[in-house]
Order: sequence, then C-alpha cells, then structure tokens
Amino acid sequence: MASPWTVEQVIGMAPDAASVGAGRKLASAAKWQQLGQTDRLVWGEIKGSGSTPYQTCIDTAGPAFKCSCPSRKFPCKHGLGLALVHAASASAFATDAPPEWVAEWLAKREARSERETRRQTKTAEPLDPATEQRRAAAQEKRREQREEKMQAGVEELQRWLADTLRQGLARAMEQHQPWDHMAARLVDAQIPGLARWLRRCQEARYGSEQWQGTALQALSRLQLILDAYQRRETLPEPVRADLYELLGVTQGKETILAQPGVADTWRVMGKWTGDADRLQVQRTWLRGERTQRWALLLDFAVANAVLPITPEEGAGIEGELAFYPATWPVRALLKTQQGIEPAQPNALMAACDGLDGLYRTYAERLAATPWLERIPVALRDLTPVKVDDHWLLIDTEHRQIPLAPHFPLRWELLAMGGGEPVQLFGEWDGDAFFPLTIADSARLQGFHALHMELS
Repeated sequence: MASPWTVEQVIGMAPDAASVGAGRKLASAAKWQQLGQTDRLVWGEIKGSGSTPYQTCIDTAGPAFKCSCPSRKFPCKHGLGLALVHAASASAFATDAPPEWVAEWLAKREARSERETRRQTKTAEPLDPATEQRRAAAQEKRREQREEKMQAGVEELQRWLADTLRQGLARAMEQHQPWDHMAARLVDAQIPGLARWLRRCQEARYGSEQWQGTALQALSRLQLILDAYQRRETLPEPVRADLYELLGVTQGKETILAQPGVADTWRVMGKWTGDADRLQVQRTWLRGERTQRWALLLDFAVANAVLPITPEEGAGIEGELAFYPATWPVRALLKTQQGIEPAQPNALMAACDGLDGLYRTYAERLAATPWLERIPVALRDLTPVKVDDHWLLIDTEHRQIPLAPHFPLRWELLAMGGGEPVQLFGEWDGDAFFPLTIADSARLQGFHALHMELS
C-alpha cells in the first residue's frame, strides 16, 4: 500500500516547527512496535516515558490523529513521526486487521459521522410551506439583528477613531490597550474582519522605521471600508459581496456549492499556513490549465484540528470549483473531483509574467476593489539581493521590487537560486512580494514545508 502523503505534506500538517523536529526524531520504523495499516488506517505503538507504550493511529480519510500521550498538540510528535515513517516506507507496515483500540476509535468516529449525515439529511428534507416560511422569517430576523449589531459597531469604531487620532498618530499608536479593547468590541459586534484590520493598523507601528506611511495607508483603507458600509445599499452587488467578505460575513458553503462549477485541471501553485484569531488558516492557490483562471482555497481549523491535506505544488486537481461572488471571483470551493494528476515542474513557468504584468494586474484589481489585500502572481527571472538591511528582487532589466520583510527564508532563497535568476510564485500586497514557491527545471519547491522543516 502506497502512502497517501508525501513527507512535505506530513510536515505541512505540523502545528509548529518544534513538532516537526520532534516528529523527525521518531521517523524511523525501528523505533515503532506493531506497525499496521489498512486502506484507511495507520497505527503503531512506541515507547514513551512510562511503562506502557503510546498508542498512535491515523485515519487518512480525515485526516485525523489519535494518540494516548498527554500532549495537547494535534497532531502530536508521535502522530507526525508515524505519518513520516509511513510516507517514507509504507512497506514497513503490516496489512492486517486493526487492533481493538484502533477499531474502537474508528467506530466512534464513524458513529459521529453517521449522526452528522442524518442531521444534514434531515435538514435537506423538503419542508411544508408553513415550516419553510417560519424558518425563512427566523433567518431574516437573525440577519436583521446582526446588521443592527454591525451598524452599531461601525458607528462606535468611527467615533473611537476620531477621538483616538485627534491626539496625534504617534501617541495613539503607542497605546496597546485601547486598540485591543476596540478590536474585542468589534468581535462582539460580529465584525471580525474589521477587528483584524484594526489590529493590522496598530501593528504597523512596529513594521519598520518608516511606519508612519504604512499606518496611514492602513487607516485610510479602514476609513474607506467604514464609508462603504454606510452606503452599502447603493453598491453594486459584487462590490457589496467583497465588502461583506472583508467584514467577516460570508455565504454558507451549501449556497456556494449549489452554483455551477468551473471545470478544469487546477494546478497547485503555492500554499501557506499561518495563525489568525486563534485559528489555523491555510491558503492554497490554484491556476486552471485551460481557463488560466486563478483560484484560492481558504481553509480554517481550530487549534486541535488538522487542516485539509492539499496536493503538492505542481500537482493538478481534475474537477470543478465553485466561486464566491466578488468583483474578482477568486476564492472557491472544490465542488467535484475526478482525480489528482502528477506534479509538473513547468506548471509555474507557464504562468510567469514580468513586473509590467504584475503592476498592470494589481492596478486593475485595486481599481475594482480598493481594499484589496493581495493578488497571486508568478514572476520570471528574478534575482534576490541584499542591500544594507533590505532584501530586493531584481529582474533582468535591473528593475526591483521589495521582498516581504516577514518572509522567513531570505538566505535560503538566495542559496537555492545560486545567485542566478529564478522563477517564483507568491503574493503581492502592493508593497512587497512574499514568495510561496520556487521553480527549476526539475521540480517546484514550496517554502512553507521548507520553513517548517528548517525551523
């Protein structure tokens, strides 16, 4: 039985870099006892600090992890170690019936899944007109109540901004507590997106010595968002959809998946995982081979859950995507999937553009969506260089763009290119470029898994 994951994908599941290092120390079949597998399950036992071995198992259909160790991380180092062993040498696992403790865990998972399926089936059953009318009325009432809370939150934020900035930008930005309190109030008002944007404004104070311009730009965009919300009823529908997405109000997955899908072979161009508001956030950028359309799969997981496993960079997802409404529809859900095609090293090359194309595309998107956060872009023939304390990417015409200061693998990027121009895929936020993938003639290398491995 072949492993469902590569080593890079297992590393991508780790909750932090420390867990990767700890898991690698256990990534040897010789350290494990009773290694076994089925088409769906992987399990093993390993000696811990006590007299009883730790029992670790993985449901690859989830993926989901279970371990008898006391760690609160998911997956723990034992789960990562077991997955790494399986990714490297699946033949070391005996194909056998699972032991009782594995079967019991799987039975509980399947029972929960059955209950959820019954609940969804019951929800999907046709309703009589009276019940449907009552539910629609209740839903509309909840929507109106949320709008009232949001309106009150926007008005409170507007007053707070005016009072805060009246004392001067420098002094206002030095005070942490008022900003944190206001962000919490926005969460209470059910506008988590505004709370996140407010934190970004405050964090600009520590971005660089020239923080004033960055802070003013962020505050100006925040004011634009507040103004747009006050006149939301006059906005075109796609712009209003953008606005509500930014505020943190999104349509349900069922509604999006009910829309017609866009069929293509969707190549994985790059991905990154980070934390936001006590959640794990995973961005996976795709590009359609035939449509040449960009798409973003955005996944979230609470601290003790595992994010969905996506194919490696360069692999193709053959299927349909359903897109969220927007002025530039890019966020999507996987509607149907027929299979996964092997990775193609030239997948990034086919999408590469120059700096002129980057500026043109960003200007077009920004004109349509003035609060645009980032765009995906593949760039050719860029050479990373360090000038004083700044990192730049220089093209063959000696034009330059800044490398994002929070990109963690600057020296590794320089070493991987060997001082020669490289092809990169990443995200451009209007100020700097954050690389996600580097390409050569043999393969695509994602920086996220590399960062987890090297940290």
